[in-house]
Amino acid sequence: MPPKAKVTREQVVEQAALLVRERGISGLTAKALAERLHCSTQPIFWLYASMEEVKEAVQERALLKFDEYLRRKIDDVSAYKAIGLNYIRFATEETEYFKMLFMSKQSGTDILKGHIERSYVLGVLAQEENIKGDTAQNIYEEMWLFSHGIATMLATGTAQFSGERIDAMLSDVYRGLVLRLKERDDRQEKEIFSLSEKTGTRK
Repeated sequence: MPPKAKVTREQVVEQAALLVRERGISGLTAKALAERLHCSTQPIFWLYASMEEVKEAVQERALLKFDEYLRRKIDDVSAYKAIGLNYIRFATEETEYFKMLFMSKQSGTDILKGHIERSYVLGVLAQEENIKGDTAQNIYEEMWLFSHGIATMLATGTAQFSGERIDAMLSDVYRGLVLRLKERDDRQEKEIFSLSEKTGTRK
């Protein structure tokens, strides 16, 4: 029977998460974690099978933090726009978590197809903006890519934008997308109407 661990699983994850937030995912090593816990590496591996398992536990904690950010309400801002602003804020305030979740192989998922908050975002579009179906999916994908671009530039320090500029850009892109997709839907509806008139199938 192995000796009783001097630390708990919760303590391991807590210190591992702090390491990631301070040094990034590459800074989370068994040696660095043991130093934080003031013990050898043995207790860590009594509790976790590998460092990959520790990283997975940290990723779960990061996802909970991300979920908390994304659902925050912002005064005088629509629920859908708040999602984009909160996503970008997460990238600036929890930069290493953001990199781990959305800029590294650690996430292991397609940022659009496998996004954990996809259903929530589409739900907000349907409830708050009355946009559903393919139109909602298109807006979701294009707005998410745009927001991700800004968030990535801020997280990596390759660009700087004021809060007012980010707010204006998100509004402009969203309005442009809605207008373009509405025009497309109207055009398709007219084409269907015209075809039904020619074939005599219009009721």
